[in-house]
Parts: sequence; C-alpha cells; structure tokens
Amino acid sequence: MEGKPYIHTEEDKEQFETAMQGTKINGFDLAMQIYPLLDDYFCGTFAKNTKGVLMRMENGQVFQLTVTEVV
Repeated sequence: MEGKPYIHTEEDKEQFETAMQGTKINGFDLAMQIYPLLDDYFCGTFAKNTKGVLMRMENGQVFQLTVTEVV
C-alpha cells in the first residue's frame, strides 16, 4: 500500500503503557494495537470488527485476524 506508515508518538507510547499497567490485556485489545501496523506490511484492505481485524488481500484472499491468549 502506498502512503506514509503511522509512526507512534511518545504520547501514544505513554498512553499505552499507562493503560496497560496493572491491566490484563485481552486478545481484542492486542488485535487493535496490531491493526495500524498491517498496512505497513501487507497489500490489501483492513477493517476492524467484533472479532478482530478482517483482512482482504489484493489477490482476493480474505482472512480474519484474531488474537487468543494461550494459558
């Protein structure tokens, strides 16, 4: 994909670290943190949904990206 990649600012990092201190991370939250990075690495369109991220690749393949904690 063309365009500039999203670069996290120090403020973004601080907000994330503050939010994560003492908080248990769930799979959906982690998927939403990964979401902005997908456009930098893959060619396709990406949409948030209730399960995670729907990925439609340029070659026609469709994936549902979900994150599950392994206990």
